[in-house]
Amino acid sequence: MAVDLKEKIEDVKELVPELYEDGAKPVVKETGKTLSIIAQTINAALVPLRKWIVGREYSLKETEVLLAKKLEKVKSDNIVEPEAYIAVPAIQSISYCINNVELRNLYANLLANSMNKDMKDDVHPSFVNIINQMSPMDAIIYKIIYESKIRPLITLFFEFDGNKGKDNYLYNVSWISQYDYNIVSISIDNLMRMGLIKIPEDKHYVDDNNYAGVRKNTSYSNYYNKYENVAGGKVAEEKQIILITDYGDLFYKICVKDI
Repeated sequence: MAVDLKEKIEDVKELVPELYEDGAKPVVKETGKTLSIIAQTINAALVPLRKWIVGREYSLKETEVLLAKKLEKVKSDNIVEPEAYIAVPAIQSISYCINNVELRNLYANLLANSMNKDMKDDVHPSFVNIINQMSPMDAIIYKIIYESKIRPLITLFFEFDGNKGKDNYLYNVSWISQYDYNIVSISIDNLMRMGLIKIPEDKHYVDDNNYAGVRKNTSYSNYYNKYENVAGGKVAEEKQIILITDYGDLFYKICVKDI
């Protein structure tokens, strides 16, 4: 699909007429030449995005279907126009992930709550950006963390001659064992970076039984088996706990919890 350069230049002339003052005309002409030279290259580079561009209307219709389901139990009088600074970026973002259940659901819940008169005041505009920074796995792990009654973590380290080893830590081993340790650990780090959770240095469960699930994690067992028989040292634990922040609690209420 060729770019109509004359049409583009006319658009610029209409939107920014000051560019066409006598002193600026040469600049615009030169810009036209440059556009002409690179237009075909840009056109080719954008080919992979055409499928998404063509599918935007489809994505919007799918979003409307999702919102209809989310808001079906809300009284019609309570369905209001969402704030543009929330709805516009959310709709743009959902179109990128319409085929991903986890992220699509977060955006749909956000949009639905922004259209619910009883909920819209709790919808923080930064939530769109938070979802933008999440992977589908982050969304899954956050839901698991939030909905768990206990949230224990253990950091393992090898203590040699009474000194903690600097290079032999295994950070943030959790009870979430159905996914690879490295994937879960990265998600925990990202969720903490975004302020949804926190891991205080001075807090842990007093009841050691709460850590039984962590000790069943394969990553815990592998580390322990690797170092437990090393002469002159021993495996030690640092027990921790994941806490949900106030910001994270509101994010769950608005974006994660299904309406």
